Amino acid sequence: MTAQEKHIAQLRICLAQINTTAGDIRGNQKRILSAVEQAHQDHADLIVFPELTLSGYGCGDWLLHDYFVGDCLHALNEIVPKCTDLVAVIGLPRTAPVGEDGQPRCYNSAAVVHNGELLGFYDKQELPNYLIFDETRHFVPGSGDGVFQITDQGKDISLGVSICEDLWHQAQAVKNQAQHGAELLINLGASPYALGKPERRHQQFAETARDLNKPLVYVNAIGGQDDLLFDGHSGLINGDSSEQLPGFQEAIETHTLNQMADRNVDKNPLSDLYAALVLSIRDYCRKNGFREVVLGLSGGIDSALVATLAADALGPEKVHALLLPSKYSSDHSVDDARQLAKNLGIQYDIVPIKAVHGVLEEQLSDHFNDYHRGLTDENLQARIRGLMLMAFSNNQNKLVLATSNKSESAVGYSTLYGDMVGGFAPINDVYKTQVFALCQFRNEKQPVIPENIITKPPSAELRPDQKDSDSLPDYDILDAILNAYIEQRQSPQSIAKVLELEQSVVMDVIQKVNRSEYKRYQAAIGPAVSGMKLGTDRRMPMTFRYNHE
Repeated sequence: MTAQEKHIAQLRICLAQINTTAGDIRGNQKRILSAVEQAHQDHADLIVFPELTLSGYGCGDWLLHDYFVGDCLHALNEIVPKCTDLVAVIGLPRTAPVGEDGQPRCYNSAAVVHNGELLGFYDKQELPNYLIFDETRHFVPGSGDGVFQITDQGKDISLGVSICEDLWHQAQAVKNQAQHGAELLINLGASPYALGKPERRHQQFAETARDLNKPLVYVNAIGGQDDLLFDGHSGLINGDSSEQLPGFQEAIETHTLNQMADRNVDKNPLSDLYAALVLSIRDYCRKNGFREVVLGLSGGIDSALVATLAADALGPEKVHALLLPSKYSSDHSVDDARQLAKNLGIQYDIVPIKAVHGVLEEQLSDHFNDYHRGLTDENLQARIRGLMLMAFSNNQNKLVLATSNKSESAVGYSTLYGDMVGGFAPINDVYKTQVFALCQFRNEKQPVIPENIITKPPSAELRPDQKDSDSLPDYDILDAILNAYIEQRQSPQSIAKVLELEQSVVMDVIQKVNRSEYKRYQAAIGPAVSGMKLGTDRRMPMTFRYNHE
């Protein structure tokens, strides 16, 4: 190791994995200054923040408003003189020249500050425009090598600064920095979470750092923003050694490249997924001003998981469950729901819907032929429950949590304005088989979900002896078909062949998926935790006719 490499390895680097809120420029500024103060206390030489720290990631078309972007630069100018005795790298949007179309645009930038002075900006070059990303709508790509010269303890150091996508895939911008003499690579990220992604991200970044033979520091965003969810898991990489900050929580830690504890991500994907869902509920409520939530507790496994997640996210005193039994609800479902509420310590009320259902049934029967046939009566019960939930929400100022999972949402096994009602849907990107696994995982930590909820056959209980399997394949088969069709984009013929299923079974599921697009357009948002979230990553028209056969 050369003297220069040894000096770089001894730099005290503060990774400021802070949870910002989109649009809250002043609040984000305070969090930045608080982190800088902590870095000073830790005698850090360098502090790095996530991508778009000042504005928050996910500002949408606010980035087309010059005054909003200008406020970010003004806030940065107030931060700069307080970054003394260290280097600070801070993400923000920055006004760019108006394009040929006359529309305003901005750069996705990283400001590099040294000893209370602004050295300059690096502007993101690789703008993702796939799945959830739409950066070309708001940003223009930057240029330049992004290499900054600083002097630390009398020694010159070359920093290569990049932003998120610049380090992914071909990583050409980062490779150019290494070729232009960058000795330490720094990446500001807002890389959203998906199941298994933290480990894949770290592995890919480590391979790039080793290929370039350069140490790397990357700081990823943390927190929920609408249906985006950032997991953190920021890290340092130096050769074969690496360390990562914890995921799904804020962390401001100072490390050196020559003294890393080799602390890596949790290898249990269910642990990550559960933590992600808890964070999504907590941040959606906190950032949107909701102090408490209410949900329908049916005695089924989906509402059991959502209630448990909410209690873990907000505290049981902030969670209110409504048990809304109909004339078809079994006694054990009510008992299971009541026991779960007691186990969690959440407030619950039992509000039977039988009387209301009877009144509506009587009023409508004269107007419909064969009233009890079809789905009319089943959907009516679900909509009465939705009405009750919204009444409690309005009266007590509590956010309604919807409890539909991805399997149900995909095939339309849900009722508009009924069980789909709600302001936030925590598990709408979680398959039913994952719901079972998450409940079992949570019970291993502390057995709060009654075993009967996990083991009994799933049922909507909207008609006598109803079971989900009456209308759908078993969930392990259904989820395999959905994963192949949605995530892997396979044809019905290929799915039937690979899964060894009758093509008619596969086609029935796919037709349900295609016919239910209109429902998903009206569904509550929820966190993206898979590689292909319906409606966010997978964007399909409602009016469309295509014959798979």
